Amino acid sequence: MRSVKHWALISAMSAGLLTSLPSQAAPGLVDIYQMALLHDAQLAQARARYDAEREVMTQARSLLLPKIDARATLQQNESNSDRNTGSDQILSVSLEQPLFNREAFSRYDQAKYQLESSEITYRLAQQSLIERVSSVYFDVLLAEQNLALATSKQEADKIQWEKAQASSDVGLASRTDVLQARSAYDLSISTRINAENTLDSAYEAMTKLTGKPVRQIKQLVLDVALPKLNMDKTALELKAEVDNLQVRLAQQDYLVASEEVEAQKSGHWFNVSLNAQVSDTSYSGYNTTGFTTRLDNQNTSVGITLNVPLYRGGATSSQVSEARFNSQAANISVRDAREQARLDARVQAQNLQRGYSLVAALREAVKSSEAFVEAAEEGYRVGLRNLIDVVTARANLFDAQSNLAEALHNLLLTQLRLQNTLGELNVDHLREIDQLLSNPS
Repeated sequence: MRSVKHWALISAMSAGLLTSLPSQAAPGLVDIYQMALLHDAQLAQARARYDAEREVMTQARSLLLPKIDARATLQQNESNSDRNTGSDQILSVSLEQPLFNREAFSRYDQAKYQLESSEITYRLAQQSLIERVSSVYFDVLLAEQNLALATSKQEADKIQWEKAQASSDVGLASRTDVLQARSAYDLSISTRINAENTLDSAYEAMTKLTGKPVRQIKQLVLDVALPKLNMDKTALELKAEVDNLQVRLAQQDYLVASEEVEAQKSGHWFNVSLNAQVSDTSYSGYNTTGFTTRLDNQNTSVGITLNVPLYRGGATSSQVSEARFNSQAANISVRDAREQARLDARVQAQNLQRGYSLVAALREAVKSSEAFVEAAEEGYRVGLRNLIDVVTARANLFDAQSNLAEALHNLLLTQLRLQNTLGELNVDHLREIDQLLSNPS
């Protein structure tokens, strides 16, 4: 079996993840995932643990294979009698082949289940990386959009303050209008500073994930057309109950625990093994004229050994009971994982449905807020509106645009979370989102 590290590299290459980016293109979601795939410490740890678990399979198989030992002995004997003074040289090779060992068979089956469990755990780590990359990416996107909106609002508030100051100088605006405009401008400066700090923090999190400094990524425009997903909640729940990786991991853990019961039961069973030994003994330095004669010899022995455990102080029965209780706990964990998967699928499907409605509502709110800003500015210019109406309209527009950006990002993240719950999240879903992104202007 190839190592997971090798498999991951081959998969990445076949998926086109390791292609180089044009120098003028900003990295997209798949590009950031590519960098994280090669750098992320959590994924590397999961890969190393999987490789370690693969060795358990080899160790379990060794219990079914013959054991061969070689032994060499050189022994010097000294005695008051010359006839008993000399050296012995003994060479021997022994073989032991299990013929029936129920524990060894159970451990081997258990190791297979453990290996499958570790494969699922590694897949969970891959899906976790996709989610973490997406979350960090959209954190950066939201921070960038909020900074752009804050900067735009600051510039507009500055112009409004300058207009109010100029109008006040010629007696067309009151001191209150100037103070109101200045207050809005000062607040917009603080908002922009906070947005800059949030963006820097988001980029730092991306740098940790990718191992490379990134200072520009593809953008998501607020009027992007969103793809619709199948929202049959019943079908989604049934699929999650079967294919969710946490459910499958719990099932594998139950199989491992069940096999542990069989392994402990083997303490009541007999073991049969084939034993063979070949030895070569030679003597030197002994006096052969006396009563004792030592002749070199070769011995070969073959036999079958039966070992029957009779009593172990009750330890075997206790170990079987312990394993059964652990198996019951693992079975309950399967039920809990299934219920959680169904719940997650149902909740995420509901969140998607409401997410689409929220995005549509916020897009209308942005349109009405833009119209309100235009009307308030025009009304203020002709004297039908006061300055506070303009400031309020602009603040409403900023909030609507910021809320729309956040709703868009949450909607796309919820789509990925749903795919994760269904056990099918992969890089193709990132490619679908990448198609919605565009290079910054």
